[in-house]
Amino acid sequence: MGLLILMALNCFCVMFLNKKDQTVAVVNCFGMWSAFSLMYWGGSGVSRESLSELFCVDIYSSSMISLSLWICGISILVSSCMINLRGVFNTYLVLVTLLCFLLVQCFMVNTLAMFYVLFESTLIPLASIIGIWGGQIERVPSIQYMAAYTVGGSFPLLLIFTTMEVHAGSSFMWFISMKTSLNWLFWGGCFLGFLIKLPAFPFHSWLPKAHVQAPVGGSVILAGILLKLGGYGITRMMMLFSYTLESFGILVMSFSIVGSVYGAFMCLRQSDIKKLIAYSSVSHMAFSIMGLFSCTEVGMVGAYIMLVSHGFISPGLFVLSGINSEMVHSRKIKVMSDGVRAAPSLGFFWLVMIMANLGVPPCPVIISEVLSVVCVIALYPWVFVLLLMYFILSGAYSFSLYCQLTRTKKKIKMKVFFNEVTLKDMSALYFLFYPLAEVLFKWDLWAMM
Repeated sequence: MGLLILMALNCFCVMFLNKKDQTVAVVNCFGMWSAFSLMYWGGSGVSRESLSELFCVDIYSSSMISLSLWICGISILVSSCMINLRGVFNTYLVLVTLLCFLLVQCFMVNTLAMFYVLFESTLIPLASIIGIWGGQIERVPSIQYMAAYTVGGSFPLLLIFTTMEVHAGSSFMWFISMKTSLNWLFWGGCFLGFLIKLPAFPFHSWLPKAHVQAPVGGSVILAGILLKLGGYGITRMMMLFSYTLESFGILVMSFSIVGSVYGAFMCLRQSDIKKLIAYSSVSHMAFSIMGLFSCTEVGMVGAYIMLVSHGFISPGLFVLSGINSEMVHSRKIKVMSDGVRAAPSLGFFWLVMIMANLGVPPCPVIISEVLSVVCVIALYPWVFVLLLMYFILSGAYSFSLYCQLTRTKKKIKMKVFFNEVTLKDMSALYFLFYPLAEVLFKWDLWAMM
C-alpha cells in the first residue's frame, strides 16, 4: 500500500516541474519505486503477506511488481532518446505511468473480480501508445486484432468470476474452497485468457503484429511485463483451485513443446528484426508454460526464472533494434548491418544480448530451460527429441542473426543517417544488466521451501 501512495505522491509532484525536467524526474521516480519494491523480496516467501484489506503480496507478485516498475522506467528512458517519437512526449509519460500503476495494482489485489478488471484495463494504455506512436498505417487493425484475442479469450474467465460472485457471494482469493471435481470446460475458461496473453501456441499470431506496429517503448513494455501477466494469472488460478496435473495440462504442455520448435523455426525465416524477437518470445514463453503445468516445485522455479529473465532480455533486444533501425531507417536485418558497422559498439551489445537470449551460461535463461526440460522429460522421455530440435534451431537463428548484423560489404557506400551512438542512447541497456545478475544469484527465490 505504501508503494501505491508513494507513486501517487511522486506523480503529483512531477506535474509542477517544467517540461524539460519531467523526463529525468519520472525516470528517477521509477528507479526509486523499483528500489522500494525490492524490500518485499525478502519478506514472507511464497506465503501471502497482507498489506491492507485490498492488497497482499508474496514473492511471485513482488517480483512482478519490481519487473513492472523497472521495465516502465526503461521504456520512458529509451523513448526519450528516439528522434522519431512524434506528438507530445508528456502524453507518453502519462500513459506509461498509468499503465505501470494498473500493473502494480493487478499484481497486489486479492479479489478475482478486481484482478480481472485491472487485467483488462492494461490493454487501454497499451492500445493508446500503439495508436498514437505506432510506426505504420496498419497500427489500428493490429490494435483490433490484439483486443479481439485478449478480450475474447478472457471472456470465459469473466463468466467464472461472475458465477462465483453470484453463488458464493465473494471472489476473495483466500475464501475459495478446495476443488472437488472440475472438468475441462472449467480449466479451459480459467486458463484460456492467460494462455493467449503469454502467448501460447497456437494463440500467438497477435504478438508479431502488435510488436511490428508498436514504438520501441511500447514493444519494451509489451515484451517485458504485459506478457508476464499471463504466467502470473495461471499461477494464481492453480493456487486457488488446487490444480494438479490433468489431461488438460498435458494437452497444453504438448502444444507448448510444438510451439517452442515452431517459434524457433519461424525466427529462421524472418527478415524483420521485430518479428524475429516476437517469435523468439513465443519459444521462450513455451518453457514457462511447461514449467507451470508440470505442477512441480522445480517447474514453478524454472517458469518464474524464465518469466523474469525474459522480462529483461527481450526489452534489451528491442532497445537495440530501435537504436539500430533509427540509424538506417529500416527494420530489415541485412540493412541494419550498416548501422552496426558505423557504430561497432552496437556489435558488442548485440552479441551480449543474443547470447543472453540464447541462454549461454551464466545467463539465467539456461537455468530455466534445464529445470523445465527436466520436468517434462520426467513425464514423457520421448519429448527430448522435440526439445533437441528447438535447441538446434535456437542456436541456428541466433548465429544467423549475429552474422547478418555484423557482415561486411565491399565497395558499397553505407546508408547511415547518424553514426554516433552516445552514452545516453545506450543507458537503457546498462540498467537491464543489474536485474539479470540479481536473477542469476537469487534463482531459488520462487522455491516453495
